[in-house]
Amino acid sequence: MIISTCNEYSKLKSVIVGSVDNMSWPTDDIEFDRSIGRSTYQTTLIRGAIPDLVKKEATEDLERVVDILQNRKIEVHRPVTSKPHWAYSARDIILTIGDMAIQCPTPFDSRANESEMYPFLTDCRLIKSPRPRNVDDPCFDAANVLKLDDKLLYSLSHSANEAGADWLQQTVGNAYEVIKWKVVDHDITHIDSTLLTLNENTVIVNASRVKEQDLPNFMQDYKKIWIDDVASRGFHHFPYASKWIGMNILSLDPETILVDDIQVALKEKLQENNFNVITTPMRQSRTLGGGFHCVTNDLERE
Repeated sequence: MIISTCNEYSKLKSVIVGSVDNMSWPTDDIEFDRSIGRSTYQTTLIRGAIPDLVKKEATEDLERVVDILQNRKIEVHRPVTSKPHWAYSARDIILTIGDMAIQCPTPFDSRANESEMYPFLTDCRLIKSPRPRNVDDPCFDAANVLKLDDKLLYSLSHSANEAGADWLQQTVGNAYEVIKWKVVDHDITHIDSTLLTLNENTVIVNASRVKEQDLPNFMQDYKKIWIDDVASRGFHHFPYASKWIGMNILSLDPETILVDDIQVALKEKLQENNFNVITTPMRQSRTLGGGFHCVTNDLERE
């Protein structure tokens, strides 16, 4: 298994796509309970196996993603889901950077050993972080980190602390600079519905959460595509993600982007900026908490 990736936009050659087979929301995960408790929605999540309709639609949509990728000669790997899990969002826990796959010190105990679902990773340089046992221990999810070639932008939040950034810097060494970043007025869980890179000097930014002066200093000269709003996907019973999962897109190469088909205005804005846009539905992205960036995890980019 080759792992070679240091950004979010170079030509994609090999990738993991998540699964909803045997997907089940955890019933004994303290951090998961906290994450549900932060929601202001009037109902709460029903724990256990996801409903059949959700599973059916999510499976169909993931298979469409797989077809799109394979038709572009991108190698696709899937998790082995022989027991209950919630690894629909394959990017959340495993950080692929350089030639490494780092199983991150996630605060979610139910996802602590997720690398076991990817037996093909045993052939690569797999690093398993120590588990956080108290608030001072390193703690973060892979989806708190945005890869920008020689920089790793690390989003501080309730799922990622400063000790985690320090541990990550020690782990990657001087090949990458870990840059701590805090979205000032929003305690976001993960970074990829707030800020994503589209090529080496272009970012897509959630204008409802981030102002120009909030961006890290090295991004001040970047081209910014500000997203003022997105279409709101429906969901089943309870939304695990906000409507902003609609800007959770996947770059297949520096010119080509995969976008949810209901995001017409987003598609048009990207096309105005000379990107090629491929659309396909993600009907349960809000229910399950993952768009195209979330449900994939790049293993190799050129």
